[in-house]
Amino acid sequence: MRVVVIMSTLLLSTFLVSCATEQIASKPVQGGVQTFTVALANTHVLDVSGVRLMIDSGKAGNEGTLIDKMSEAGIDPASIDYLILTHGHTDHAGGAAYFKRHFGTRIIASAAEASMLAEGKNDDLCPTNMVGGVLKPFIMRESYPPVTADVVVGDQFDLASIGAHGIIVSIPSHTPGSIAVLIDNKAFVGDLVRGGLLQKTMPARHFYMCDLEKNNSDIRKILANERIDTWYTGHMGPLSVDSVKEAFAQWQ
Repeated sequence: MRVVVIMSTLLLSTFLVSCATEQIASKPVQGGVQTFTVALANTHVLDVSGVRLMIDSGKAGNEGTLIDKMSEAGIDPASIDYLILTHGHTDHAGGAAYFKRHFGTRIIASAAEASMLAEGKNDDLCPTNMVGGVLKPFIMRESYPPVTADVVVGDQFDLASIGAHGIIVSIPSHTPGSIAVLIDNKAFVGDLVRGGLLQKTMPARHFYMCDLEKNNSDIRKILANERIDTWYTGHMGPLSVDSVKEAFAQWQ
């Protein structure tokens, strides 16, 4: 038992050190995508057919740091047309109300996430490893200002309706309303998978997943799109599709 506690503490320390490092990290543009990382949570910004999209908004309270990073990269937050929320957890939807209130950013989210967005709290989490188990009590205490989506999507949504190209598809294994955004050769997958804590481009199971078989099914769904070569994750990453295939073969 003592060994398990020691190992859990070491893993938690690694996780927290990584969080502190990511707090000041900003990744360069890759394939037209600018990724901003604050407290380990990724926000992606890209222009698609003249429409500026922001994918996920980090935690409530981190908006100022995120905006500063955007400004340093030459991105005016007021220029963002739509914020797409991959799901309603605090580290992805926490800043949504702020962007909507201060910049008029229109929110896109799944209908299945409406109750979580309205409450501003996480649903239950199922840890997949010791780090997830240690962190769960702290994460479950987090909250954010409630927000309502301006555009509500179902199982699939064509971005042509907002003047862009690409599609949104349902991947409901992390949360009932988790979605992925597929644009050209890029997949923005939220918490479908994550990158490694130390090797950020190494795919790993997310810290929380209640149904691993459903998670496997959703991973296969995205892998079935042969145009995709890069997965942009909610944490760490990005991941090459080949690295996801290799890791996934070991998970099944």
